[in-house]
Amino acid sequence: MNLFVLLLVLAVRRLDIGWTKSWVAEDRVQRRLVSVVAWGRDKNKSQSVVWLLAVLVPVLVWVWLRAALPSGLGYVVDAVLLLWLLGAESEFRYLTSLIQRIRMRDIAQLEAQAKLHFGIEATSEDEGYLNQLSHRALMKSAEGTFAVLFWFFLCGTWGSLLYALNYALAQSFERGSLPELLHKLLVWLPQRLLLVAMALAGSFRGATDKSAPYWWQLDGQALLLAAIPDGLDLPRDMPAAFLERAKVQLIALEGLLNRCLALWLIVGVLWWVLFS
Repeated sequence: MNLFVLLLVLAVRRLDIGWTKSWVAEDRVQRRLVSVVAWGRDKNKSQSVVWLLAVLVPVLVWVWLRAALPSGLGYVVDAVLLLWLLGAESEFRYLTSLIQRIRMRDIAQLEAQAKLHFGIEATSEDEGYLNQLSHRALMKSAEGTFAVLFWFFLCGTWGSLLYALNYALAQSFERGSLPELLHKLLVWLPQRLLLVAMALAGSFRGATDKSAPYWWQLDGQALLLAAIPDGLDLPRDMPAAFLERAKVQLIALEGLLNRCLALWLIVGVLWWVLFS
């Protein structure tokens, strides 16, 4: 039944429904924790106390509530929660939107959407713009869809909820905070498994050669950055014109992420079959 819930959620994310901000906003989870974070700072509470109230207590409440619900209604609630945690619009849709702007030859809108969805402050005239955009898209997918689904496969909805709440809390604190450390620990394995999926679904040597020195580091940003662009299995004779080069690279990235997601789902279902 969990498989049906997951497939339903992934199918709904592909629909263009005109979702409200509470379902698509980047900070949809983070905004739910603002009052707890503000209270902790006003009262000079430690980060561990804030983490307990903002992350652990909601997870425990969810576990209790989920256990109290009948199975049919429980699966419906699971689907709603998972859809909210993943966001009603996927990172893949953002990439598709960028590719559409490239095909329309609209560089201004390409840069605007890259800034909106992936936080790219550079312009297309800057050196390394496409690699930076590809890396941000890859990181967003790794810390978003792939990590949430990893914890869903491993622990169920409570695992996804714990990961997403902690990730949102980490974004509210400065670098080096307890939530950030926990986030790096929680996302460490999903990032490495995504790199393995990239190696299997794309260029094995391209994904692994340059990233190998970063494999055991706690921070996964350098690991995934090293896999761009070689891990995308791009053609050797890349076009010289920016728009043509951007179309080839982003289409390659979109296709690679879709293949990685397919592998993710296959392995996740096998995990359920073998260990549930």
